Amino acid sequence: MNPFAVAGNPASGDILSETVVTPNVTIGGAPADVSYSGLTPGFAGLYQINARAAGFTPTGVEQPLVVTIGGASTVVNVRIVED
Repeated sequence: MNPFAVAGNPASGDILSETVVTPNVTIGGAPADVSYSGLTPGFAGLYQINARAAGFTPTGVEQPLVVTIGGASTVVNVRIVED
């Protein structure tokens, strides 16, 4: 984390604690633009990732959302619909 956060304390809402490494996010195989990755302000131990889907992201009921950071990945299926 940068800046360092004290374990067990809620994250500051004034100074954001971001991950040192930005995760790679894809949705349906298309890269997503990560604008923030770090602790969620006001919560202890809760991380969040803000990512925007690309305009060419495939739509459908079960599109894989893949988050990779530090050699570890996790996958959940999400529903992507057009506006």
